[in-house]
Formats: sequence, C-alpha cells, structure tokens
Amino acid sequence: MSVQNPFSPDAVLVCTQHGVRASTDPNSTLAPGFREVLRAINGKRTVADLQSFLHHVDPLKIAIWLDDARRMDLIKLATPAAEKVAAAPGAAFEYGAYIEKDEEVAALARDIAKWAKLKPQSAVRARNADLHKTVQMATLQSGEALESLATSGVFTSAGLMPTLDVLGMVAEQSDPAITPPAGMAMGAGKRNGRKPSAVIADDDVPALGVLAGMLGAAGYAIRATATRKQFIDELNDSATPDVIFLKFESTTIDTFKTVDKIRQHPALAKIPVVISGAAPSREDIAKSILLGASGWIVRPYTEEKVQAALNGALAGMV
Repeated sequence: MSVQNPFSPDAVLVCTQHGVRASTDPNSTLAPGFREVLRAINGKRTVADLQSFLHHVDPLKIAIWLDDARRMDLIKLATPAAEKVAAAPGAAFEYGAYIEKDEEVAALARDIAKWAKLKPQSAVRARNADLHKTVQMATLQSGEALESLATSGVFTSAGLMPTLDVLGMVAEQSDPAITPPAGMAMGAGKRNGRKPSAVIADDDVPALGVLAGMLGAAGYAIRATATRKQFIDELNDSATPDVIFLKFESTTIDTFKTVDKIRQHPALAKIPVVISGAAPSREDIAKSILLGASGWIVRPYTEEKVQAALNGALAGMV
C-alpha cells in the first residue's frame, strides 16, 4: 500500500482547535496512534522531525494519519501563506466536505449512516450526538482495522472502548497461584477474590472448545454457550463476566443487536466485547465500532491472536 505524504519533509505543522481537542479528549474516536501524532505536532517540528520523533510508528501510518488530519481540518501548515492552501475548499471538518473526497469511502459512509438512522442505536447516540461525525470516524477506523486484521488477525482499539474499571483487577488482587502461559498475563488476576471469567457465545462447538481451552490456560473461568438461552442465562448471572467473545453471523444470536444491548445494560456496559469471524467486511467492522465493540479476531484461533485480543481489550485496566 502506497500513501503519499500530503506535506513536504520541511513543512512545519500546527494543530487547529479541532486537532487540539481531538488529541486530548479521552473519549475521542481517533485511533491512539493518530492522537499520538497530533500530540507530537507543536508548531516547531518539521514533518521530517516528526517522523524521527515518532520513530516507533510506521511511516506509512504517519502519512495516512497526516493526510486524514489535513482532510479533517485537525492540522494546518504553520506559515500564514501556507494556511491558505491548507484551508482549501473541502478541507473543513464537515461530514459531506470530507467524505466526498473519496467515492469509495463516501459510499461506505452513506451506507453506514443509513443503517444507523434506520436502526437508531442507543449506544451510538449516547456516545456522540453528532452522528455524521461518528459515522465518519468509524469509517476511517474500519480502514485501519482491515489492515490490522490482514497482518495480525486481530483488531482492538482502546480509544473506542469504555473505561474498564468494572474489571477490578489491580496488582494487589493478583493471585500468584494463577500462572498463565508466557505473554498471556492480561486478566490472570482475581476479581473480588475469584478468577476472572469469560463468556463465549459460539454455535460452532469445535471452535468454541479451542477458544475455551486457550482462555482457560490464560487463567479464566470459562462460561461457554452454544445456544441463545445459555448465553442469556450467563449474562443474567449475578457474577458478571470480565470479557465476552461473540461469534459473528451466529445462527443463535444477532451479533450487532447483542453488542448494542450489552452497551445499554447498566451491569454489562463496560465489559469488553470481542467479535470473532472468518472475513468481516469493512462495513461490518464500522458498524461494530459504532456500537462499541472492543475489537475483532479472525479465525482460526491461535494463541498469539487470543493474546493480542485480550491485551487490547483489557488495556484500559492498567
């Protein structure tokens, strides 16, 4: 994938008011790396300096985010003469003006917006009253998600997830008797004196068994469900789970409706929800982001994918 950096290496950038707000807002729907790039822009660094300063970030991603930030009016050139170029028609942070720049993204965003309006999702409305802006952010995020799924088989975004204080897993509560495999430490501590638990909803019993085995080895109490009734019973149990895994396009539950209902439920709203599927479309990913899903994992399961999904979904606990 080749993306042309929209600025010359010696250009000096500054954040607009929108950019400053987006880079510091903990509820921003921008990717964490996108916000890190915005925070590194200080009106003094050149683009070349910026790439050196963020040496741990893929230059391709920096180029993508700078281009997105320019289109969304989050950044501009620092010099007065260049500001006029940066503020060219279509650069304003407005749904129509930006989306129309790319017909493929425009069509996708229109489809998602139509879906959201036909099915008014309470979770979407509660997170951001500006539905057009929310759809736009979800559309951009879905592109990054597809790249991540293609390379690692996992996508999670801490920037889109709720604060996971419901986990209650702090260092003082960790149980030295529970020793997960190397790299699978996230979530291995106790919650209120008990092992953390994972609810799995999957009508594919063999795949359910594979995931249950990996999570069990990571220190989780497994609450496996293959039917809708079993799943509902587990969520109605007084002991809420610490993470939920949902199979996409299950024959027993409606994935999107389930995520929406979980995000509306007072006792379940903050629990991370990871969706698993073979090959989700960009539109499916964008819809799940709008509803508040914590991420995706592509089947077949591997220890590395499950580890990454857990680490990303539970990132808010530390």
